[in-house]
Amino acid sequence: MPVTLADKRILETGLAEARLLAELRGFALIAGRHCIGCDENTALYVRKIAPRTGFVQRISEPAARYTYPGNYRDYQSKALVEKTRFFYGRCYEGQSALLWLSEYRGPGGWNRDTYLILFGERGLEHRYSTQYRPELFHLGHSECRELPGVDAEVEP
Repeated sequence: MPVTLADKRILETGLAEARLLAELRGFALIAGRHCIGCDENTALYVRKIAPRTGFVQRISEPAARYTYPGNYRDYQSKALVEKTRFFYGRCYEGQSALLWLSEYRGPGGWNRDTYLILFGERGLEHRYSTQYRPELFHLGHSECRELPGVDAEVEP
């Protein structure tokens, strides 16, 4: 399913139920999934927006799939196993960023981690930390938005 960019170009995503959430520093943040009527949850995808060379932009390479925010339950026991919040925009030192704050149930109880993607000069820069420190980020900045989460089951 295609999405329409701010400059009215069409970005062919290859995703079902695709919707454009934001454009950040030459990248499109898209929510969608690969199939309808399957066990796949909606996920987040980041796609590079090519320079304007035509009206239709086609995606041929597979994109990384990122967790959609929300509360996730085990599909068999229905126990809560993950809680993830997601922020996008100017959320890190005045820079455009994507930020996941996650809590998930492990063998020893709840674990917390932080996953950050920055839009650097050479493309996406990925940073992962087991230190859950939301105070380090600019979550209150007017250009840092939180994507509301969903209630869902983890994929089998």
